Amino acid sequence: MAPGGTLTVVAEDRVWNLTGAGGRTMLELLVEAGIEGYVSPCGGNGLCGKCLVRISEGTAGAVHDDEHRLLTPAQLQDGLRLACRMKYDGDADLTITLLDASARGNILTTFNNEMPCGTPRRHYHAETYGCAIDIGTTTIVVYLVRLDTRQVIGHRSAMNRQRSHGADVISRIQYAQEHPDGTRILQHAIVGQLDAMIGDLLTSHGIPSEAISELVAVGNPTMIHLLVGADTSGIGAAPFTCAFTEPRSLRGVDIGLDNARHAHLELPGAVAAYVGSDITSGVHAANIMRSGKPVLYIDIGTNGEIVLWDGKRLSACASAAGPAFEGAAIRHGLGAVPGAIDHIWHHPDGRIAWSTIGAQDAHGICGSGIVDTMALLLDLGLVDETGAMDTSHPNADRYLTDSPDGLALRITDTIHFTRTDVREVQLAKAAIAAGAQVLLDAAGLASDELEGIVIAGGFGSYIDIASAQRIGLLPPVSPFRISVVGNAAGKGALELLMFDGVQGQIEQIRTAIAYIELSSSPAFQQQYVSHMYFGEDPDA
Repeated sequence: MAPGGTLTVVAEDRVWNLTGAGGRTMLELLVEAGIEGYVSPCGGNGLCGKCLVRISEGTAGAVHDDEHRLLTPAQLQDGLRLACRMKYDGDADLTITLLDASARGNILTTFNNEMPCGTPRRHYHAETYGCAIDIGTTTIVVYLVRLDTRQVIGHRSAMNRQRSHGADVISRIQYAQEHPDGTRILQHAIVGQLDAMIGDLLTSHGIPSEAISELVAVGNPTMIHLLVGADTSGIGAAPFTCAFTEPRSLRGVDIGLDNARHAHLELPGAVAAYVGSDITSGVHAANIMRSGKPVLYIDIGTNGEIVLWDGKRLSACASAAGPAFEGAAIRHGLGAVPGAIDHIWHHPDGRIAWSTIGAQDAHGICGSGIVDTMALLLDLGLVDETGAMDTSHPNADRYLTDSPDGLALRITDTIHFTRTDVREVQLAKAAIAAGAQVLLDAAGLASDELEGIVIAGGFGSYIDIASAQRIGLLPPVSPFRISVVGNAAGKGALELLMFDGVQGQIEQIRTAIAYIELSSSPAFQQQYVSHMYFGEDPDA
């Protein structure tokens, strides 16, 4: 007999009523119904405590042990539960509200300078349009371009809907493998989101869908594979192979786009399983080879892609930083949303001072605040070079506290930075720093020989460079040699869409890059251990 209750799911702008559902976790029911508006960074494995829902009316199953571990008694008393662990039997009515603060996140859409002049890609009729698309693991940006005048007339940005199935590419690859329709669900999520974003742009500018003739999409290999519905299993396990690395040309209709069904879709190729077209287009846009002197290009996210121009050759690697800098692996971590602590410092009167995005009440810590917090712990002597919190330090009683998650830095009455958080940052920064060092060593270069370090991407655009160097995330070069270029991948996609010859130049970059696989590199393992230590120069 079918369950007789109704499950009502409330989001910011929509309500769903589900009947005949029961006997599964709330996360399983949400996925099955195609409902979005929540996050599940750990892929529903009960590890992160981020897939929060609130029971508004009715009661659900017993609180799971993982919920007792990850939620405070006050949160449970307030009706908060974890979607991946809360079960609904379907016999009684239940109303839940989805809680996804990251949906309002600040997404980087700008880059460091104006678009360059160049020869138009082709001659277009008046009122012909195209879209340049940057598909990130966490965020998506779509730019609308009038092709006959090469003007960017609008853009839309959003959190990637696939985050409901995991914060990083590995968790999404696992989702695709572990669910019979996993790849189809993930493809449907991204294609549907892109179609809606394109449609919104067209509607707001009064443009018919038939006027869209060209699309360019860049992204990491997993995102591009999922866009076209390709098998990602080879990316997730050694020897880490893609289903395809060559450039592809499709039509919008081939992947299910309705608002650009007749448009030509261009997908630049990938270097390897973890270095994709977002990096090659970003390297082109940043023009790191122009001086002929060594330059290091770093895009820091859940996966840290690093490219070195040694003055003659390009080399690259990808280092699995994990989602710590996105806030997903941090106990009170958030994306870059209103109310997220974005900077922390030591006030002259001894207080720990902080600011939040939007000057709102503090709800958690985003990536730039996480880096600042780690640097502050080191500056105060509360964490030693091994990453251990020093309870015997004279400042310990003033700044450290016993939180529900163990020993932690007290930032506010409800926001703490735990010793587990310290370890997550330690692992992430070591992965990035070790990857950069492997490239430098392979080229026979020291960090002080670098002409510059180029930081690309959303996270890198907001971090304090001094804090990043203090914790050992960035090499110890003069800050004047470090430049932040914003959304270089998006800029590269725009250049590819608008200008002649860029397609060939990006393909030359792709084929010229010598890729180093870090997972099988003894040098990386050695550097990783070395860079686990905190300090400005782990080799000193």
